[in-house]
Amino acid sequence: MKVLFISMLGEREHFKPTQFVSLCPSGLERDWILDWHAPLAAQSGLQMSGVDVCRGERLPAFDQVAGVILGGTMHVVTEDRPWLHDLRKWLRAYRATERPLLAICGGHQMLCSQFGNGTLAGRSGGTLMGTYEIQLTAAGASHPLFCGIPSTPQFHFANYLHIIPAAEQESGVLAVQDNGPAVTVDHGDNWFSCQFHPESRKESWDIYYGAVDPQYTSGYSEEHYGAQVMANFFELSSRDQEAKKKLPSWVKIARRANGGYPG
Repeated sequence: MKVLFISMLGEREHFKPTQFVSLCPSGLERDWILDWHAPLAAQSGLQMSGVDVCRGERLPAFDQVAGVILGGTMHVVTEDRPWLHDLRKWLRAYRATERPLLAICGGHQMLCSQFGNGTLAGRSGGTLMGTYEIQLTAAGASHPLFCGIPSTPQFHFANYLHIIPAAEQESGVLAVQDNGPAVTVDHGDNWFSCQFHPESRKESWDIYYGAVDPQYTSGYSEEHYGAQVMANFFELSSRDQEAKKKLPSWVKIARRANGGYPG
């Protein structure tokens, strides 16, 4: 089974792959993420695949997907773009499978505000670019997504919008950051999201900000807990897949019927 990485980093006017060929030959996010994290997924018995929805690549059927990582974006998730509409449709159908999903940055904003009642708002502290500490809540400190991670870990951030959680989301908040009241949320049924970037490395930020705003390149550190969050998510996906193998056959059939999506 595979964990699917969905790249929605940016259409051509926002994201220029030629700037990132030092990370991978194609310069595409989906490829450098697979290069970085497929070995980590393999440790949990999983493979990785990737799709770039900004470049018209089609989302797959669910039958071989054990988990999904939804990447960040240079776009605002409220924009009227065909690939955003198609992505939301696919995610609604995937939600019915109850398989794991980890949504990152813009993906976090999409889940909280469009699959829940959280509010997408500008950060009162302005743009947050760099490696910063977060604070785990009591729920976060005991959550499997943060297994093996201290209570004030640091992660890479790159956002000027953030989520203000709705009342019904507050019990699922796993971490906060200064004036960010919901930088990680457990949405239930194996769906998690985070405002920070556990999938990223300092070198990708140095390339991006080196071209558009060099003042931010010094704000990113090699030291962060992103790889551990990714490893924890892969383990969650693997365990979930093993648990589903033990379900009665009639439950599996019903879930396939309700959660299928044309491939």
